[in-house]
Amino acid sequence: MISHESLWQFGDKIWQQEQARQICLLMQDQYSIDPNLLLLAILMEHEHMFLDGARFTTLRKAKDEWEERMVGPYRQLRKLAKTSLPEDSYRQMLEVELVMEKRSQRLMVKALQHLKVEAEGDNLTACLQAHDLNPGDLPSELLGQLSELFDLASQMINQPQLRAVQ
Repeated sequence: MISHESLWQFGDKIWQQEQARQICLLMQDQYSIDPNLLLLAILMEHEHMFLDGARFTTLRKAKDEWEERMVGPYRQLRKLAKTSLPEDSYRQMLEVELVMEKRSQRLMVKALQHLKVEAEGDNLTACLQAHDLNPGDLPSELLGQLSELFDLASQMINQPQLRAVQ
């Protein structure tokens, strides 16, 4: 079973890769897909744990209220403050946002523990469906980038120094 700490460590390793970070942010900004949910989908796929779109919707909803009430408004404030604050103050805001993101991940992992997982499936499609998207709704170039993100993550997980994340 995936723990909130393993998801956090996995996400941190993936986030350090510029290409992966840019794809996740693009999905967040243009399609409102939460990077944490996308990262969970990737980690689950590696663990041979699959959910359908309805179950991914359950995971999304598990953290939506928290995100809408706390993380979203805080993120907007941080972005507005970026040009008005000294660098160290802005970094402190980023650190607070990370704590909030960690809480979002905890909420998703807690919800996951109560869901029936399958041994086969397509987590990318299911994750998109949880956001009322179908793969055909996305430009083919972006679908290719998402596939590359899944592949990159799989390669990273299989690197010896990252196996401790599991």
